[in-house]
Amino acid sequence: MSDLLSAHIDEANDAFTGAVKDKLLKSLSSMSTESLEWLVMEWYQFSFANAELLRSAVECTKKFAEPGVSVELQRNLDEEDGHAPMNKQGMLNIGTDMDKRVEFPATTMFLANVAELCAPNPSRALGALYATETAAIFEHEVFFEICREICERRGFTYEGSLIKRFHDIHLEEGVEQGHKDGLAAFVDLDTTGADRADGEPIDPAQVRAGALDAIKVMQVWWDALLERAFAEPVSTGA
Repeated sequence: MSDLLSAHIDEANDAFTGAVKDKLLKSLSSMSTESLEWLVMEWYQFSFANAELLRSAVECTKKFAEPGVSVELQRNLDEEDGHAPMNKQGMLNIGTDMDKRVEFPATTMFLANVAELCAPNPSRALGALYATETAAIFEHEVFFEICREICERRGFTYEGSLIKRFHDIHLEEGVEQGHKDGLAAFVDLDTTGADRADGEPIDPAQVRAGALDAIKVMQVWWDALLERAFAEPVSTGA
């Protein structure tokens, strides 16, 4: 096992995401289209909120003496520009209108909890964003399959669709892996002993705490999503 902090965070992340992925992918064919659509709608809320979460983290991590963290987070933010609207339009093209979504309290709480981790402590923010960007890889893998299932059931061609393109950008073209790798360099950078007076050091203990807290709130959210999705029927509109 690697001694790198990023590897320890990955281990915790993989345990939670692996279990969710396994349960969902084994159950896709038996789940109702309404439940699958509902999951897409709820995950879109995170996709939509992600830009603001990243902006908060960019500002927060400017407190570091190491300028590279906020630069990397800004790069991530710039790469995500326009992706939420693409997600929304891609789903509309296959019959799912995100605007018909009814608020789910667990998602509201989840987004509030992640927002709290993105500020004001920069080391905790770095850890939290590393954890959520890492989990985004699993999320795109899962929703790639969910969206394909919805397309097939509704008679749409998945190949060449906008929603498949949305997921391909993040998976095949490596957007999410690039975000993970870019932040890992700073997660594994311990500057607590550096003699710098122009900013805060990167504190590994706080990075770890932020990451584990983010994993915990993601796990709580996903537990709530799965509980609701597997309970029939699920309403996706008012």
